[in-house]
Amino acid sequence: MSKFIGLFFAVALALGAAGCATTPVVTTETVIVAGVGPVEVERLSVRVVSIDRASRSVIVEQRGSRWLVEVPPVFGNLENLREGDMVQINRVEGVIVDVRRPRRGAKPGITYTEAATEPTFQNLPDKYVVRAVTLTARFERFDAETSVVHYTGPFGPRSLTVTDPAVKAGLRKFKRGDLVELSFAEAFHIVLK
Repeated sequence: MSKFIGLFFAVALALGAAGCATTPVVTTETVIVAGVGPVEVERLSVRVVSIDRASRSVIVEQRGSRWLVEVPPVFGNLENLREGDMVQINRVEGVIVDVRRPRRGAKPGITYTEAATEPTFQNLPDKYVVRAVTLTARFERFDAETSVVHYTGPFGPRSLTVTDPAVKAGLRKFKRGDLVELSFAEAFHIVLK
């Protein structure tokens, strides 16, 4: 398997880590991205415990917590991945690229797209895979002074800094409690150690 494991493998690992009973150890580094500004790169190291190549599932572990990761076929085979391999997941928090009202009857949720079409994270230090994420969440507030939007989605209360003037203008139209559809670009880089 190449050093750059598929996009959804990264996503599943990162989301799986969020559900662990023991808090995963995540380190961060701030880098400057052209057109976006400072972003934090989160780093999470996990060990591969077992691999079921037939079902394309992998169990990973960190600090005694284990979770299952399902790897879609579009991201290559698992032939070179071995039990005991250490995998480092580097993740850049999403950058909001669009905001709008969700369709009638929408409920909070997340939709992933295989790759973003625009090079939002073009000058990160490694070769990152970018994905598009559309999140339907409950709008809490937008602080125009700090450019931070606060919302509550499937993973609870979150906040992000907004840099795009059009997105800032769109966020000013929402009231607390409104459902909002936020489109993000997120980047992942996976390395076998």
